[in-house]
Amino acid sequence: MVKTVKMSPDELLNYLEKNLKIHDHAEISYNRIFAEGEILNIDKSEYNGVPGFKVLVNLDATSLNPTIEIDLIEFKEDLVEFLHKPQIGEPILIELY
Repeated sequence: MVKTVKMSPDELLNYLEKNLKIHDHAEISYNRIFAEGEILNIDKSEYNGVPGFKVLVNLDATSLNPTIEIDLIEFKEDLVEFLHKPQIGEPILIELY
């Protein structure tokens, strides 16, 4: 059973900072892009004085380069849905408003 909640982009980022872990599975819909896969790394470093929140995702695909990096802060206004499937616990579908 997947729990569905509605959040603002900032609420989603706060949720992910506290709950997203390496090796969790995620399905990210932003703009016209859908990325599904395992979280390989989470980078919250600052770049040129600007805070970042980048996730490295190993896509569930057979493309030439199945690993992508998504800056969630940069694309937060374009996020549509984020399905978080933690290794331990119930999956949660976050719909953005």
